[in-house]
Amino acid sequence: MKTASLLLAAALVSCANSFSIFSLSAAPAFKKLVSTGLLEVDPVSSGGFHALEQLASSSVDHKTMLLDKIKTLYSEKDNIAGGDGDDEKVLREIETLVAFLGSQGKGYDGDLVDGEWSLLYSRNGKKSPGLQKLVGKSEKVKRTFSNFDVSDFSFLNIGYTRRSNGSLKAKVRFKPIGSGFSKSAAGDIVIRRISCDIVGASFKYRRLPTLPLPLRVKGGYLDFVYLDEDMRITRGNRGGLFVHVKPKVLEKMGV
Repeated sequence: MKTASLLLAAALVSCANSFSIFSLSAAPAFKKLVSTGLLEVDPVSSGGFHALEQLASSSVDHKTMLLDKIKTLYSEKDNIAGGDGDDEKVLREIETLVAFLGSQGKGYDGDLVDGEWSLLYSRNGKKSPGLQKLVGKSEKVKRTFSNFDVSDFSFLNIGYTRRSNGSLKAKVRFKPIGSGFSKSAAGDIVIRRISCDIVGASFKYRRLPTLPLPLRVKGGYLDFVYLDEDMRITRGNRGGLFVHVKPKVLEKMGV
């Protein structure tokens, strides 16, 4: 029952979200980047602005580097990366790479976001509620999903038990909205935010009948930091950071 409760919370907290996305060129001055608030990074403990700027300005593809950094957190566990106890240096580097990917101006896109997404990385912000921090400890890689059906303007958050014999689902209605937009380096408007209303939830265990849960929550929203054909990065209003990838990416990473 404890596992079921945590899975229920996991399916819900991933949508109570918003964040002010920045408008910068692909290679901004790092001090200006930090001042936007997108980075929850202490430059001093990270080795100074120069060390962080060197990481972000590397000629290596930032997306590939981000996946490689996250993979190092999965050496001896199956909990979703980004939780307490993970290497703080790696976490800071991940935050830096996310910020530079966000500067590329790739926000919400219905064609790209449609389909199945696996949760790869989840990092609480400084203002994340205690429930969200507790939920993060129960999430497992390859067992936590957030799947979009753009034709229905909805997505389904799914969390499976460790043995995959139980599942908890929460259906969320969404709508792209104008607030929270940014501008690309070329000056184009980039839609970032979707409003989210939880319209239903249920729990299923083995062959027992599906148990509907009387849960309805309105007023949440998510901001898309980065989106392409196989990676989705979103930010919550309490500062939580979520990296989802297509299942084929997980297989390729070997996590």
